[in-house]
This record gives sequence, C-alpha cells and structure tokens, in this order.
Amino acid sequence: MRIFSLFFQFLWRYKKRFIFFIFVLLAGSVLTAIQPYFYKIFVDNLPSLDYSFLLKTLAAYIGIRLLDNLVSVVTHFLADKVLIPVARDARLKVFAQVQDLDFAYHTEKNTGSLISAFKRGDNALFDIFHNGMSLFRIMVIFIVMLFFFVDVDYWVTLPLVLVVIINLLLIYRLILINMDRRKEFNDAEDKVSAIITDNLINFETVKYFAKENWERWRLKKTFRSWSDKLWRFSNSFRLMDISLGSVSNLGVGIILLIALRRLVAGQIGPGDFVLVLGFINSFFPRLFEIFFNLRSLTSRHVDLRRYFEVLTKPVLVKDPVKPASLKNVKGEIVFSDVDFSYPGGKEGAVADLDLTIRPGETIAFVGASGAGKSTIVKLLMRFYDVDQGKILIDGINIKKITKSDLRSLIGIVPQEPILFNDTIAYNIGYGLEKEDLEKIKKAAKMANLAEFINLLPKKYQTMVGERGVKLSGGQKQRLAIARMILTNPQIIVFDEATSQLDSDSEKLIQKSFWQAKRGKTAIIIAHRLSTVRRADRIVVLKNGRIVETGSHKNLLRRQKGIYRRLWQIQTQAEEGHK
Repeated sequence: MRIFSLFFQFLWRYKKRFIFFIFVLLAGSVLTAIQPYFYKIFVDNLPSLDYSFLLKTLAAYIGIRLLDNLVSVVTHFLADKVLIPVARDARLKVFAQVQDLDFAYHTEKNTGSLISAFKRGDNALFDIFHNGMSLFRIMVIFIVMLFFFVDVDYWVTLPLVLVVIINLLLIYRLILINMDRRKEFNDAEDKVSAIITDNLINFETVKYFAKENWERWRLKKTFRSWSDKLWRFSNSFRLMDISLGSVSNLGVGIILLIALRRLVAGQIGPGDFVLVLGFINSFFPRLFEIFFNLRSLTSRHVDLRRYFEVLTKPVLVKDPVKPASLKNVKGEIVFSDVDFSYPGGKEGAVADLDLTIRPGETIAFVGASGAGKSTIVKLLMRFYDVDQGKILIDGINIKKITKSDLRSLIGIVPQEPILFNDTIAYNIGYGLEKEDLEKIKKAAKMANLAEFINLLPKKYQTMVGERGVKLSGGQKQRLAIARMILTNPQIIVFDEATSQLDSDSEKLIQKSFWQAKRGKTAIIIAHRLSTVRRADRIVVLKNGRIVETGSHKNLLRRQKGIYRRLWQIQTQAEEGHK
C-alpha cells in the first residue's frame, strides 16, 4: 500500500484535475451501465405498438450511446491531463534521487538492471492508472446492475452475487500463480539485460580478446532459462482462459436458468428477463477485464516498487540544515585526526590522518595501490563522510557546506575521465551554466588541446562517442583539464591522471596541469613519480597512514625510505625500456 500511497501523492499534486476526472469517469460509467435497461423498456412496450413512445425511447437510447462515447473521449483526455505531468514529476523525482544517492550506492548498482527497472516503472505508472480507471468503471457498472437486479427479483440477484464472488476468489488465486511466474521471468529478463548492457559497455575488451563467439554463447545459454520462464508465464494465461471461462459460463447458465424459471412461473416479465440477459452479456465478459486489470495492477505494483525503491534509499552523506558559505576561498585544507573504513569493505582505509595543506601549496600523495590515496580525495569531495576526525577548508568543517557548494570549489582531473556521448564543446563546457564557445576555446588552448581539435573536420562540434571512446587516453585527460580550467576552482585534484600514458602525452599533460595550477591549491595522486617531482611536499602513504613527508630531494636522501625505493624501482624500469 505504501507504493500506491506514494503514487497517489504524485496524483494529488493535481487534485483539482484529478477530482474533476473522477467525476467525469463516474458519469461515463453510469451512462455505459444503464444501456441494457432500454432493452426492458422496448420489450415491455412493443406490444402496445405506441410508435411515438418507442421513437422517443429509441432517440433517448441513441442519445445515451452518443453521450457515452463523447464522455469516454473526454475521460481519456482528462486522464492524460493528470497522468502525463505525474509521470514527468515521478521520473524527475527518481532521477534527482539517483543523483543525490551516495557514491557507495553507485559502486554497488547494476546499471543494466537499474535501467530495466526504470523503464518498467515508468510504464507501470501509466498502466496502474488505466487499470484503476477500468476497475472503477466495472465497479460502477456492477453497482448499477445490482440496483436493477434487486428491482427485478432477489432470487436472480443472489446467484449473481455468489457467482461474482466465486469468480473474484478464482481471479485472486490465478493472479498469485501468474505473478509468481512473472517474477521468475523478470529475474531472467534482468539477467539477459545485464549481459547485453555489460557487453555493450565493454565492447573493446570483447574485441581485444576475440570473445564475440563466447559472448554470444553466454547470452544464448542465459536465454535457455529465459525461454523456460517465459513459457511458464504464458501458460498461466491459458490456465486463466480455461478456469475463469468455465466458471463464468456455468454461472451465466445458472442465472439465466433461474430467471427463465421465474419467467415461466409468472414472477417476472419478458422485459425483466431481457434486462437480465442484457446486463449479463454486458457484465460477465468484464470478469476477464477484472483479471487482467488486477493482474496488471499486481505485476505493475512490483515494477513500481522497484522504481520507487530508489526513493526509499537513504542518503548517508547529508547536506547540513543550515549550511555555511565560503567566500573568497583561499584553499587551505586541514585533515584532523581522520579515520575511515569503507562500509562493508576495507577496514582502516585511512587512519590517523593529520595533514595541513597551505593555500596555493601543491601536495602529492604517493604509495602502492590501496594505500589510501584516492580514498583521501573521496573524503575531501564528501563521497563518503569520515568515521572520526574532521576535514576543514579555510577553517570550516566540510560537513557544514552543502555537497554541491563543496564540489564546486574543487576541480578534479580523474584517473579515467568519463565523457558524455556529445560534442567536444559540450564536454569541455559541462561545468558552465551556459555554453560559451570562446571560453571553451581558451580553456582548450591552455590544456594543449586546441591544436588537435582544430585538425578535426567538425572541430568543437565533433562527437566524442560513448564514454569518449573516439579520443585517446591523452586527449581525454587534456579535455578533462580544459573542463576543470573552465570552472576556475581554487582547489585542484590531479588523480593519477598520467599513470597509463606514454611519455610524450605525459609531458603535455604535466605542462597543461602546471599552467592551470598557478596560484591554486593542488593535490596530485600518481604512481609515476616523475609527475610529482615539482610538488612542494610529497606525502607517502602505506595502509592508510602517513609514513613519510618531504620534498622530492629530501625523501631521496633517506637511505631506507619507501619513496627512495619506489623511485629506484621506477628509474631502473625506465632505463631497462630504453
């Protein structure tokens, strides 16, 4: 019920439209329901051959049908006037929630399954609304039919109610069977979607290892279970056809038999019998509609629950109620007695971290993989909150700053820049509120990227491909630097940005970085130690703790130092390649 309650909250945003829609739907349902009553009027008055009265009755009957058709069109129009903005609001709300959810959530999610859940959930909004609309109409028609049946004869009404109750119980049981099988099929469908999505994202790896045939075999193998589950799901509908059809037709036979006996006994008239026949022919096919609508409601409830499930996920890293504002940022960063462990993951990822970075200073974090370098940056960006201690920028605890304000202060060049499937101009100008081509060109020039762009046929309007696949690693890094330059942050993070590039690309990247870095506080994270030689201070990490600090020259003087050993290993490796 909580999911339907949440859906209703979206509907209630447009309560005037919604209430008017319900009123028109009710009127239309009554117009549909009363039409069989005209059969009784015709039969009862045909013997009199009163042409004038019969003509008026016919005119009223045709008028009711025409009005019913008009009201039906208006009802669906009003339904769209309510539902379309509701679907838009729900999608925006879910999307905003996904944007707000913590870094930890995004590292655990399955993109293919999430996209599948979003698509089914969005469709579920429309289906649930229309299913509810259809069930409401059937309920009104049943109430009107009961009203006329009671007026005809109680002995005809009682078996009608009994047959409808038996059918509803049968429908309930059939829906349970159908839904169990649908859930099995949905799970199988999600596995197929996950494989296809994963394959499309990692197509380069597939081609590197010539695994196309293996990937096709893997998908084909998954389709075996998918086919079995789909057959079981489809056969549940055949079970519904047989069981519900048999019970309904037997019920119709019993009701008509009782009505016929009452007619022969003179307890009801021919017009009453025709009325019973007309209502039964009008209503009983709707029992199948009840099944499909209730089944759809139940199945779509599952889809909607998965869709709205995102809204129930807690945001662990919260914005402050009364945020502080930073003006004229100098760029001082203080890590004070910081401890952090990943939730459900590595213990002691950062431990006893005490470090002050002065405004305009360049600090380099080095160490083996898993030493805690990138984790420190994630804590600074508030992708996670510290378990203990605090992080300050210009003397203000970052927990007192909104996440968007905090991250707007920090420009980051990530280890692997992920680009949007759009133009070079769009990706460079992503941090701007409004795209400004002149500023974009200036930033590209500072990042040593302009020369390459100008050689392209479409220049800044060149599409970079999904995740920037059309660009080389060095080009993506320089584009990321240009994007960072445009936002003009006071704090720059250079996260292992040259670790996988050739020497020429590395030199271009370093030149771009040091140009962009002037007068700003900078944090460098690199495995390739040549990147950090110009840093004011180098901080060596091991198992989340600081074990050495100093300049490049000072650290090399330590005979048994970790940095000296790492430097010798890399120097020897580079000489061996020459």
